[in-house]
Amino acid sequence: METTHQVLSLSYTVVRKNKKNISIKIDEKGKVIINAPYHISYESIEEVVKNKMPWILKNVNIVKERMECVKFRDIKQGKKILWLGKYLNLERYIVDTRKWYIRIFKNNFVIYGSKTLLEDEESIRDIIYKFYREKAKLIFKHKVDVYSKKLNVCPRNITVRCQKTLWGSCYSNGNINLNCRLLMAPIEIIEYIIVHELCHLVYMNHSKDYWKLVECEIPDYVNRREWLKNNGYMLVFPMRFKGGIYI
Repeated sequence: METTHQVLSLSYTVVRKNKKNISIKIDEKGKVIINAPYHISYESIEEVVKNKMPWILKNVNIVKERMECVKFRDIKQGKKILWLGKYLNLERYIVDTRKWYIRIFKNNFVIYGSKTLLEDEESIRDIIYKFYREKAKLIFKHKVDVYSKKLNVCPRNITVRCQKTLWGSCYSNGNINLNCRLLMAPIEIIEYIIVHELCHLVYMNHSKDYWKLVECEIPDYVNRREWLKNNGYMLVFPMRFKGGIYI
C-alpha cells in the first residue's frame, strides 16, 4: 500500500512492507520513498522524515544533478566514453562491411561499420551495449576463475546482465550475476565486486567473518566500495539515467 504525504515543501511516498525498521530511498527521478513497517504510525514516520530532512534534501539535489550530467550523454563523433575507468574518444569509421566491429587503441574507442549504420544513433547505442556485454563475459570469466581458485569456491554459473541498481548478486544455488556496466569502472572495482559475490559462496550474509574473507583478498575493499558508491552513477550507457540513493 502506497500513500503520499508532505512535510513543508517536501513530498514523499510511504510504502508499507513486512520489515522491522524504516528506510529512506531516493529513486532515479529524485522521488522520496519511505519504506515502513505496518505497525509504525504516519506521525512517527513524519518525525523520521523531519529528522532526516537535511540529508533528504541534499541527496534529492544530488540525484537531480546526476540526472542532468548523464541523461543526455552524447554519442556524437569525438565525445567521451568510459572504458575500464578511462575516458576514451568515441570515433566512427566508415568501412565497406555489413558487420560492425570495435577497436580500442591508445585513447580511442572506434566503431567501424557501414555509413547507414553509423548514422543511426539508436544503432550506435545498441552496438555499444552489445560490445560491453560480450567483453564483460570474457573479462568477468577470467577474473572469476582467478579468484575462485584463491577462495577455493566453485560458482555454478556466471550471468552478465545490465541491471539498474545491483552491481552483482549471488544465490544459494551457486549462480552469480554481474552487471556489464562494471566495464566502465577501473579493473580493481570489477575485482572487488567479483570477490564480494564469490565470498557469498562461503558466507551467504554480511557477517564479520564474511568481511574478513573479503579483506583477505581485497585489503582496501572499503576504498573500492566507497569509489563505487561515489562514482557508480557515471557508469551508464548512452541511454536515460537510472539509479538512486538509499539510506
